[in-house]
Amino acid sequence: MAVIKRMDPRLANMIAAGEVVDRPSSIVKELTENAVDAHATSITIEIENVGMKKITVTDNGSGMDFSDAHLAFERHATSKIKNEHDLSHIKTLGFRGEALAAIQSVSKVSLKTKMKDQEGIEVIYHGGHFIEDKKTSMNDGTVVTVSDLFYNTPARFKYIKSEQAEKYAIIDIFDRLALANPKVRFKLLMDQKLIKETFGRDDFHQLIDQIYGAKITKDMVVFQKNFQNIDITGYLISPSITRSRKKDISIFVNHRYIKNYKLIQSVIDGYHGFLMTQKYPIALIHLSMDPQLLDVNVHPQKYEVKFVNELLIAYQIEHYIKETLENKTHHIPERYQDIKKVQQETYEVQHLDFQNLEEESSSKDYENATPKIPDFDFIGIFSGTYLLFQNKDGLFLVDQHAAQERIRYEHYFEKLGTPTTIQRQLLIPHELKLTSEDLEVINQYEDVFKSNQFVFSDQKIVGLPTWLREEEVEKAIEEMIAQLQENEKIDLKILRDHLAKDISCKGSIKANQHISRPEVTKLMTDLKTCKNPYTCPHGRPTIIKLTHYDIERMFKRVV
Repeated sequence: MAVIKRMDPRLANMIAAGEVVDRPSSIVKELTENAVDAHATSITIEIENVGMKKITVTDNGSGMDFSDAHLAFERHATSKIKNEHDLSHIKTLGFRGEALAAIQSVSKVSLKTKMKDQEGIEVIYHGGHFIEDKKTSMNDGTVVTVSDLFYNTPARFKYIKSEQAEKYAIIDIFDRLALANPKVRFKLLMDQKLIKETFGRDDFHQLIDQIYGAKITKDMVVFQKNFQNIDITGYLISPSITRSRKKDISIFVNHRYIKNYKLIQSVIDGYHGFLMTQKYPIALIHLSMDPQLLDVNVHPQKYEVKFVNELLIAYQIEHYIKETLENKTHHIPERYQDIKKVQQETYEVQHLDFQNLEEESSSKDYENATPKIPDFDFIGIFSGTYLLFQNKDGLFLVDQHAAQERIRYEHYFEKLGTPTTIQRQLLIPHELKLTSEDLEVINQYEDVFKSNQFVFSDQKIVGLPTWLREEEVEKAIEEMIAQLQENEKIDLKILRDHLAKDISCKGSIKANQHISRPEVTKLMTDLKTCKNPYTCPHGRPTIIKLTHYDIERMFKRVV
């Protein structure tokens, strides 16, 4: 007796639905991608009861004829690939031919469609069963309505999250699709209320404002690069606007939103030094490349993509972001909270708000570039920690520790990145306090230490690189040993960053440490030469500004 039997097509569709359709936002994604693939220039998404009651996607695309409208409901029926060659040259968002078949197996679906100069047709399926087809009157394009989601598979309801979570998931899908397709006009309505709308004008500044909120692009910087026939365009929102999660780092490949850990991490690394710890940027990275260099046929929901040269792309993205941010002149934080009236006509003390860094373009010609820090006159020290300066624009406060930390960090980061081959021999060997475990690490990685000009002999160091001061030898070696023990290998980028931070922090001027007038002058001269003079290596501000207007408002001289 035969044990293996061919699965019923309806059952196969329901199994596929578990991979393709796990919540209402999945349906929104699949139907909207189909509309984009149909060359629609206008797409409207209407949601009722977070999609559980009804989802309608209307487009003005190419539409379908009678035959295609029926075939669209069959599994693996698609107009997008015909052979193996097409599978390795995918240029559309959809290609599997599974989505509509899976959706109709767990809901009630009505598909209305019309091609130019032809009559419209409506095809209806309920729970995987064909109900009817009929002629209909409509504009060119397609309208797909999905209602009563999971009505025939109630077990799926337990996987649906809260109403708010499902709402945000749909909005997130809408945002990604809109940001991936700037030439398409999108509209999202929920329970007959307009939630978001884009205008399809191919204007990313306007588009990003429409998605994230007005004026968010005020300080945005953009870069466009090409390497090995791969176009990379980055839209980098000001480092002053941060998120506590990585969700607003968006990567797009050939107008497809993807999730890729290495590329997302490359964006975070590019912003390194401009953000506080555990804060993440808003950034959009658009990649355009030959479809042969990637494989999108990895996961049913098509979020995962395999690249031929993923590590190289990640390296280039990080480099371009860092270069773009460092070449821009930022304004100094100067916004503060309005004075609030409290009980009995008293007023609260004001707190400075550091979240208003503004960027300006600066010429690559240093002589013609706008100074990153303006000229001002030193007037004193506040609380033994903050240097006070003034000019015609107002009062400036500089955190002496953060400022020197930035100066020293950039010095050591550069030196560690391009170590010299020049070594100096110590007349008196420097004795190290090493444990047997430390010695084992040094012996194991002796070649690595030597390549960086560190030479050991009998638990003493007898040779040093010329860029490292002898009083900082202990800190440098401790950090190098710690990195080797933790990773079991040398990650030069991590070592370079951690060592530079450690040396710069521990050796910098401390709070309440008095410094002389010449030392103040030297500190500010060095800070002005930094690539990023606005923050310490950990993202804290080095300098803030209080304008004359701010001060006059505090004293109620102006209203």
